[in-house]
Amino acid sequence: MRITKKVFNDLAIWMIGFGVVVGIIFPFFILSFGVSREIAFSWKFITACIVAGAIVGTVNIVLSRVVVAKRLRLLTTSMQKVQAGLMRGLKGGDMSDCTPEKCQIKVDSNDEIGESAHAFNCLVDALSNSIASERALLGYTEMLTSNLELELLARKALSIILESTGSDAGAILVEKEGEIIPCETSGIKNYELLKNNGLIMEVLRTEKMKITKLPQDIVIDGLLVDFKPREIVIQPVIYNGIPIGAILLASAENYDHENINRIKMFSQSMALALHNAIIHEQMQKLATIDSLTGLINRRYGLVRLKEEFSRAVRSENSLGVIMFDIDHFKKINDTYGHISGDRVLAHIARLVKSILREGDVVLRYGGEEFCAVLPGASADDSFKTAERIRFAVQESEVLYSGYNIKVTLSLGVASYPEDNIQNELELIKFADEALYISKETGRNKSTVK
Repeated sequence: MRITKKVFNDLAIWMIGFGVVVGIIFPFFILSFGVSREIAFSWKFITACIVAGAIVGTVNIVLSRVVVAKRLRLLTTSMQKVQAGLMRGLKGGDMSDCTPEKCQIKVDSNDEIGESAHAFNCLVDALSNSIASERALLGYTEMLTSNLELELLARKALSIILESTGSDAGAILVEKEGEIIPCETSGIKNYELLKNNGLIMEVLRTEKMKITKLPQDIVIDGLLVDFKPREIVIQPVIYNGIPIGAILLASAENYDHENINRIKMFSQSMALALHNAIIHEQMQKLATIDSLTGLINRRYGLVRLKEEFSRAVRSENSLGVIMFDIDHFKKINDTYGHISGDRVLAHIARLVKSILREGDVVLRYGGEEFCAVLPGASADDSFKTAERIRFAVQESEVLYSGYNIKVTLSLGVASYPEDNIQNELELIKFADEALYISKETGRNKSTVK
């Protein structure tokens, strides 16, 4: 029953009042112990009992304030500290002075006060986890929106996810041309085994997270030694109802409910960014590839040539260039049609790529003209390569609409540092001049400038 608006004032009134009542009743109580009525009901004894009852009540309220109020003040102070920290956090400020270690209070009793302290500590933990999740998700979202390069996006995303979920290893997987392949991994050996893995394919088919033990054919690599993870989590990344990838995480400890929720939030935020990055990569590829031949186009090819020329100058190494085009290509189009000409261009592109070394670059320079860039090739090496190309094309044929179409090439060769040139454009110019000589002196031949 409330008397005033302050609990301890009410408690004081009730305790002192109870002490007074006990003092009044006490004379009647001591009669059962043989005390005479004259003594028990004398005004001095009754007054002493009432005063004693009041003193006991007062001492009780003082003890309550010392013992209980002190604990409540500690709880109140901690709550105010948490509130202040939350207000700073909402404004983007520092919350380092309101961590669970600094804000939680000691639980040293099994009564209601102890239960209150325990409940407060649980609240601090929940708030701390919520704020950590929110901040991690905010930083994660900002990172996603600022990156369109698929590999960079996957690398940064995986780093944040591993740190935020306490995972020891993981991978970001994406769907490319009907296959699920790892785009970025951390701590996973033999990551090639993740390609079209049965568990991952099941997750993408069902579009549901799967938590399971790690299959024996995948080995996780810790910081120093291999470890056997306790759990592996595979979460699909779904954009507009279509699975476009997956997040795979492994940990030596069990994932708690909080981390599972974080993984789901991360996948939801990643969906749009991953989709945009995949589209961006496809557009970049389309912008650099000639759709007919599958070779890189002139614009991107000249960028590659500039890079290779700069590398050759720095390393004092050779760099060869072969310019070549198809002899009498207009006649092929006029005789058999433009589709036949396209077949010939695609055929030559495939043939030249099969002859060149890994690391060599071949591009469609324009129309029926091609260019091959040969890092480390001298003039003699470049000429021999040009002759292999010329001979292979001469000996081949293209079957089209019942006709066996045979073509020849004219080729021009230039090489750094044999030729006195200053930049990559002069190298192209020298090779083009050599090509012109081949065409003017009979075609189907290679000429070194």
